[in-house]
Amino acid sequence: MWHALFAFGPLPSCVSNMLNMTRFLSLCATASLLCWSAAHTACAQTAELQSTFSQSQLASMATAFGIPSDLFSADHDVEMYRVIYPMPYLGDTVNVSGALFVPLGFDEPCGLPIHVYMHGTLFKRTDAPSFLGSEGMFGGLMATLGQLVLMPDYVGLGTSQLMHPYVHAQSESDAGFFMMKAADALSGELGYALNGQNFISGYSQGGHAAMALARDLTTTAYGDEFTLSGAAPGSGPYDISGTQFPLTFDATSYSNPAYLAYNVVGWNSVYGTLYEDLDEVFQEPYASTMLDLLDGTHDAATINNACPPTLEEFVQPNLLDDIFNNPDHPFNVAAQDNDVYQWIPEAPVEMYYCTQDEQVFYQNALVAESWMTAEGSTMHEAVDLGALDHGQCAGLAIFGATLWIEDRVEACTEGVLEAWPRSLGMHPNPAANQVRLTGAHTSTSWKVVSVATGQVVLSGQGETLHLESLSAGMWLVQADGLGRGLLSVTR
Repeated sequence: MWHALFAFGPLPSCVSNMLNMTRFLSLCATASLLCWSAAHTACAQTAELQSTFSQSQLASMATAFGIPSDLFSADHDVEMYRVIYPMPYLGDTVNVSGALFVPLGFDEPCGLPIHVYMHGTLFKRTDAPSFLGSEGMFGGLMATLGQLVLMPDYVGLGTSQLMHPYVHAQSESDAGFFMMKAADALSGELGYALNGQNFISGYSQGGHAAMALARDLTTTAYGDEFTLSGAAPGSGPYDISGTQFPLTFDATSYSNPAYLAYNVVGWNSVYGTLYEDLDEVFQEPYASTMLDLLDGTHDAATINNACPPTLEEFVQPNLLDDIFNNPDHPFNVAAQDNDVYQWIPEAPVEMYYCTQDEQVFYQNALVAESWMTAEGSTMHEAVDLGALDHGQCAGLAIFGATLWIEDRVEACTEGVLEAWPRSLGMHPNPAANQVRLTGAHTSTSWKVVSVATGQVVLSGQGETLHLESLSAGMWLVQADGLGRGLLSVTR
């Protein structure tokens, strides 16, 4: 199953070999060096070429990741740049980094759509996208489809030497927005134009970050410079205060205690109210070791292995009672400040989740969906990708979001943007028992393809598809002459 390769483990060997052959070309090299070394000195955005990927290399990369060939086509060579750019943080202006993937040979006069991809949890600075960490490699696969792909590293990761404020909504959103501004400013220098469409996706922490940026673009917190065209976050902790933390602390153990330590230390670096000494939160000997482990040079496995197997051994015994019984506890106040679901979408928002997710509980998506529905939104849905764990869910959510965005990119005809004809209309969607194809007739041939394997699981003719044989999850429907679309099946 290809999606198992997206659990952010070691890269396939052919991909690693490609990275060993990357070439470096500096643009504004002196300025880049100054931006790198002076973390608190603002500078204009700079771009430094890190690698160029050919279509054949990207096709091989997709095969190595197990992406079905009939669902993916490498249409463009891609250049990857490390971009360093300024953003506001804690009343100052700091320099942060990100990866910019530019498709080549794209001469259409309408320009490129922006696709901001927000990465998941990383502990090592050099695992960030601009260093072509495993998640960063997805940028090439997205860009070869004809998207300008932006992958912010976030504060404290990549070239930034600050403490990373883990799942801090404002800094995540700012990292995304100010990278969009940097990409716009670099367009003339790097030889591309923008078409005005702006999409966002992300998984895990990146799902949280994607929702934060989508919210802020929608509520015009940044003005109207970039209008949101659609967002497809996956498995994000959107409701930290009411869902993620209560379910985490309700259990005797948590699959990734390093996340909890990261959260506490990261938020305290922003708010300064969670603790004065870390032993107020964690028991010894763990309190004495956590800061050293969270220095940006250790990976998740190392930190998790240094934590005890149960929360009872890890967290101070009275702390949880204080948090649960005092809504004004600094931890609760910080959690509420970083909830990202209480806004009304004005562009489509697709929230992917899996029901066996042991790291980010799927109820986050359901709470967000319920709140938005109650407030009158009709532009959102939560999509069940099946009974998969967090690592298994990643590939489906990331690839599904990429297809979802690709189907919403407007076509360029004689210099004019038009609706893209291959996006297949289906009603209802999500569906349980049957779905009707928009524009189909009795002789229209169609097939249903597994996004996970690329195999055809159902085929036939006509306007209506009967879905009783399909399990819950996301499926690709292709209809002759009408295009393709993603169908969510519910059970």
